[in-house]
Amino acid sequence: MNDFFNPMSLFSDTVAESASGREALRKKLGLLPYLERRECLTLDEQIHCELYHYADSAPLIVFLPGIGTYCELYAELLSGIRDQGFNVVGIDLRGHGYSAGSRGDYRVEQVMVDISRVVDHLTQRISGPVGVYGYSIGGLLAVAFAERDPRVKSVLCGTLLVTEIAPDLIHQFGWSWTWGSALFFPQLRVPMKSFIDYEQLLAGHPAAREISQDPRIVYDYPLGTLASLFTHSSGVLKKRYDFRAAIIHGEHDEVLPLSYSHQVVDAMTHPFELITLQGEGHMIPWDNPEKLIAEVSHWFRISL
Repeated sequence: MNDFFNPMSLFSDTVAESASGREALRKKLGLLPYLERRECLTLDEQIHCELYHYADSAPLIVFLPGIGTYCELYAELLSGIRDQGFNVVGIDLRGHGYSAGSRGDYRVEQVMVDISRVVDHLTQRISGPVGVYGYSIGGLLAVAFAERDPRVKSVLCGTLLVTEIAPDLIHQFGWSWTWGSALFFPQLRVPMKSFIDYEQLLAGHPAAREISQDPRIVYDYPLGTLASLFTHSSGVLKKRYDFRAAIIHGEHDEVLPLSYSHQVVDAMTHPFELITLQGEGHMIPWDNPEKLIAEVSHWFRISL
């Protein structure tokens, strides 16, 4: 993993990688047949998107990746949802994957603008209803976008972090420290292993070595990004909206316990359904993509 503070990467959007390393990762994850089906788009030479097109009249599902990752890694999942009758577009957040920007550096409001631009662009071509699916921290961003954009008719969150409801005192203290520190050192980078046990998540995965060495994954985040996420207020906590919403959560999630989603759903003013995936953990997009494809597709089929 990267060093705690890497001054050379603070303002760079350049990712140093070899073609052979990229090919090895794709092969180990079994992505090649799915990547052949994607249509890559770049908006204003900034935001990289990957579209899995089904039909112009079919629904459009916007996919937002989990923290540190980018949509290419989810190719099997996105391609599989597409096969169920949906147009699916994955977005690399600014500073992530193939998108431009200082690595890992964004604010929630900037992401809202970027997603809106993607939807603006694609709805010129695709006429079906719009849904948003966010995995892990992408769930927070998906709900934030749905609260702002009336075009969104359905939201699905692969776990949902609500910052007004801390999972425990350690999280609450960490969020407060992050916010206070970001006021003075917004570009200081913090290793995500301080928050997430990557070794546990990747244990036993056949591509664990390649994933851990992937230069396009963000392992160190500026405090400014983390503060923007961990201080974001959820509108759904206090009011109802017109979109339908659900949280999909693995029974054995290693990042957030299932009990946390029960707590979140009970606290919401806006109604959320809770879909429990028996026997699954946080890494279900790679551990059991077939099961996740079926659940995600079913949700959007009944909610759009």
